[in-house]
Amino acid sequence: MAAAVAGLLAFVVAGVYVRRAYLEAVARRAAPVAVPVTVQQHSAEFKFSKVEQDRTLFTIRASQATQFKDQSRSLLQDVWITIYGREGLRNDNIHTRECSYDPKSGDVRCEGDVQIDIQGANPASGKPSDKSLQVHTKNLFFNRETGDASSPEAVAFNFPEGKGHAIGVTYSTHDSTVRLLHSVEIDFTPSDHTGGLPVTSTGSSLELQHGTRTVVLHGPALVKQGDRELTAEEITIELDPEFRARTALASGHPAIRAGSAGGQFTVTADEFRAFLTPAGWLERIIADGHISGARQTPSGTDHFSTAHVEFSMLPQHNLVRDMTATGGVTAEAHQPGESHLLKTDSLRATFASGDRPDQQHIDAAETLTPATIETKTPEETTTLAAKKFNAKFSPAGRLENLYGHSNVQVRREAGKSPPQLSTSAELVATFDATGEWATFDQTGDVRFHQADRQATAARAHMVHATETISLDGSPVLIDSASRSTVGNITINQKSGELRGTGGVVSTYFAANDSNGSVSIGSGPAHVTSESLSGVTTSGHVSYLGHARLWQGESVLDADQIDIWRDEKKLQATGHVNAVFPQAPGQFGPSPVPAPGQPAAKPREKAPDSSQGPVLWKIHAPTLTYWNDLGKAHLEGGVSASSEQGQMDSRALDVFMSAGSAQPGQPRGPNQVTRALAQGDVVVRQADRRGVAEQSEYTAADGKFVLSGGNPTLTDAANDTTTGHSLTFFVASDTILVDSHEGSRTLTKHRVEK
Repeated sequence: MAAAVAGLLAFVVAGVYVRRAYLEAVARRAAPVAVPVTVQQHSAEFKFSKVEQDRTLFTIRASQATQFKDQSRSLLQDVWITIYGREGLRNDNIHTRECSYDPKSGDVRCEGDVQIDIQGANPASGKPSDKSLQVHTKNLFFNRETGDASSPEAVAFNFPEGKGHAIGVTYSTHDSTVRLLHSVEIDFTPSDHTGGLPVTSTGSSLELQHGTRTVVLHGPALVKQGDRELTAEEITIELDPEFRARTALASGHPAIRAGSAGGQFTVTADEFRAFLTPAGWLERIIADGHISGARQTPSGTDHFSTAHVEFSMLPQHNLVRDMTATGGVTAEAHQPGESHLLKTDSLRATFASGDRPDQQHIDAAETLTPATIETKTPEETTTLAAKKFNAKFSPAGRLENLYGHSNVQVRREAGKSPPQLSTSAELVATFDATGEWATFDQTGDVRFHQADRQATAARAHMVHATETISLDGSPVLIDSASRSTVGNITINQKSGELRGTGGVVSTYFAANDSNGSVSIGSGPAHVTSESLSGVTTSGHVSYLGHARLWQGESVLDADQIDIWRDEKKLQATGHVNAVFPQAPGQFGPSPVPAPGQPAAKPREKAPDSSQGPVLWKIHAPTLTYWNDLGKAHLEGGVSASSEQGQMDSRALDVFMSAGSAQPGQPRGPNQVTRALAQGDVVVRQADRRGVAEQSEYTAADGKFVLSGGNPTLTDAANDTTTGHSLTFFVASDTILVDSHEGSRTLTKHRVEK
């Protein structure tokens, strides 16, 4: 029993000792770690906040802090620096594993990896952050007094739309600005907003100004997307309250360039500004100041310049819907052997997409102010002007139709020919596959001018391939010598050929001398016909179908009348009927009879001019008249009659002369002074009938002279007189006979007048 009690006591004592040892071990484990001799102080948590006017600017936290004895610094572990900003709207964090801290200067240096989170959401809005910028670097320096953080090391950053890298970074709690100091490069992730293409941006430095919600990429800045790129000295992006891009501004000689197998283009301006929707789509683009664009393609070069351009974009597509340019708009297109130039003060264009969304082309365009369009080829220069133009383009971007409105002018210059100018109220132009104009249609008070030639019409149609212009709607043609109206007319502007139909009426102005194109009478000459044709360059015009010409008292009817202006010649063919006035006769004493012959009875006086002039009516198949000669030649069987008598012959020459005129005044009327009939001539005068090969009538003394062949004169009593030549007078019964035996005078009978 004693042994058992002793054993129990030993077990209890041992248990007490074991329990004491266990409690001591637990106490040792629960006690703080022993501080090394080099450590002055060790704490489990560190926190420092900077406060201004009851507002916390930032807070520095660490899970552990160690103060060393021999150094005026502390070691902070698991460090967080949270920046709230002066307005308390920030919630940015700087996080690293370990930093050294100088309590006296307030410097914090973090030599290891550092992560900076720049929150995009506004904490005061109560919305979670869906946008943030994460910056990774090392060797970060932060000062608690200034609240500035910086690192000279390489920087990597990422954000929801992409990532990038740079050299050196600073962060200021004063204005909540992050600065990437050198060699900035940003890569945007392809998306619908980028057309499925990656976008890369580079610059010398970048600033993210949280207070003003602004991002600035300093140049030389470059943004590249596929084969397109933007360069500028500075690119500024303004953010909305949710820190989404709202506007982007490229300034400092910005330029947009693009190149592909189809060509290259460049656009420069003083600045480019883009406006974005909250979803990130482009809404509008503005280019301002000294805008210049150039495009180089295998087929030629284009150039565009203006002062201001605005692009409206399609909703939820980064595609151009329309463009408006204002201020000195100039557009040029140069191709081998051809060039086009547009000038206006305001231009609007709309765009359409091709087979692929990124293949856009111009669909339509309009000038909002008066404009001119000039086209040059080696053969000609065509200039269009109007108060307004509308243009329609093909899916390939080729100009198909052009519409001009109000005060339209079309000016054409070809070689050494005089310029052609046409004006109208409206214009419709079509263009071929090469870009040259194919047709022009002008309507509304159409007026055409070339040298001394003018034309007016209701409508005009010009065809480039055939060089023709067609006028209808009561067209009127005027030159220095004539004026014509016609139902419609077509003119070849190159050859000068013209053809018109329907109610032709022409007037040839009276000339101051006998050198006019038409001079068969006095005053202006008038011509009517069913149609006309001719050549303006040679001055030859043909009037066809019931042609009629009258000038003063002279009248000419025929199937066709041709006038040669330069040759001063007129020709009538087919059923010619002509009426010519006769010059007044100067009837004097009767001729002196030959010796042994009875005296001739005295002549009667010339007809009284108050009763009207003596008119010769002539019928023949053809008539040709020369102004310079004052001569009309008729042939093919001619019949000429008047109060003086009648002559029938194979051919007839009628000689006419104009009365004298005062300087600057028109000459007197053309009148018949002499007529010469040839070939099987038959002359009838009162009751006398004469035959011969030739008969000459002179109006001055009213006589007929028969000659050639066997001249024979028969009277009413069938008395016959023959001779080498026979002369008889209208106003008397005197006959002069010239025979081989000599000359004699016969008085056969009295001619009653």
